[in-house]
Formats: sequence, structure tokens, C-alpha cells
Amino acid sequence: MSEIQTLKTRAGEIILDARKVAYLPLSRSLLVADLHFEKGSYLREIGRSVLPAYDTQDTIERLYDSVRDYKPARIIALGDSFHDIHADERLAPKAASSLNALSSSECEIIWILGNHDPDIPSAVFGRREDHIQTNGFLLTHHPHDPDDGVNICGHYHPKAKISSREGSVTAPCFAISEDRIVMPSFGTFTGGLYVTDPDFTKVMPNIQAISLAYENRIFAVKPT
Repeated sequence: MSEIQTLKTRAGEIILDARKVAYLPLSRSLLVADLHFEKGSYLREIGRSVLPAYDTQDTIERLYDSVRDYKPARIIALGDSFHDIHADERLAPKAASSLNALSSSECEIIWILGNHDPDIPSAVFGRREDHIQTNGFLLTHHPHDPDDGVNICGHYHPKAKISSREGSVTAPCFAISEDRIVMPSFGTFTGGLYVTDPDFTKVMPNIQAISLAYENRIFAVKPT
């Protein structure tokens, strides 16, 4: 199991995992954001990449790794799970079967809809939702201001850079404030937006902490 950080928030406890997932112990919910399945095949289709489109299978395998460790009652994907509305035409039957195998009488899959995937391929099992409220946590794709509690969202693919005498590291991160946690993107072919970028600070002006996910370790740092 990779390194974790346990946060005590005003909505309750949340575990941040260096594999870019989060876990809510009270509801036994495993959270992932911005999987972007079939981004590789999309880039090949429009001529933007000559690389093999292995990203969907790699993302699924990494998801299975976290599921095996946490054994959640629910897997909640926070939107942009599929890269585009035609992803179902390129999704391999093996990939769909692997995703469906995660759904069982002991584990429910919930797909929160995002801007890339206003619908989820019909071959894929699971509930489709605009948002989920659970034990004081508001789970969404885009940031929303909660009436109380904490909003956990995706969309922005936050990343950060830390420097030391040995050099610098840039990696995906969890961006944390009193009422919001923005999850890092989980997908294999996803980029990132620096937490210092004006587009990010506009939606999260009161960022209090950053948890950098790098090589199965998690580093809690203060934003600069």
C-alpha cells in the first residue's frame, strides 16, 4: 500500500492516498477523479498521437490496485471518467468487462457526470449522478460552494512544484482549503494545472495546504 495522509476536516475524516485516490472511512467510499478513459484512442483518432492507446487499461489496473487495498462499499468517480461522448465506440469489450467486474453486491459504482462525459457508455454498469452528498461531504465534478461541510471535486487536475537543494519536483496534488478539496486527476494520459495558475486560484483563493502525490509517497506542503 502506498503512503497516505489522514485529514480531519469539518465534515469528517478523509484519507488522501499517494496513488491519487481518496477514501472516506465513514461511508467506505473510494474517490477518484478525471479518469479520462479512451483519451489515448481519441488523440490517435484526431492525429495528435502515434503512441499506442494503452491508457484505459493502465488506468483500470491502477484503480483495481486501490480497490484491493480499501475494499470499498462504493467507488465514486468524480466526473470526466470518459474523455469524450464517443468513447463508447472505442472502448474495448475487455475494458468494459473489467470496469463492470468492480460492481458487485458488495461494491456499488457511481459515476458523477462531467463536462467531458455528460453521459456514460451504456455498456458500463453503475449509477449516473450529478452529485452525491455523503456525511457532510458534497461530491461534484466542478467546484461548488457547500452550505456547510466540505466539497470534494475534480476537473482542474491540480499539480504543484516543490524545490529543494537537490532540485525540484512537479507532481499531481490534492489542493486543500477549509471547505474544499480538489482531487488530482487519476487518468494515465492527463495533464495538470498548477495551483498557482490564476485559473486555479480564482476557484480556490483560500488554499491552505497541498498534498503532493509522487512515487507512492505523499508530501504535505504549504502553498507559496
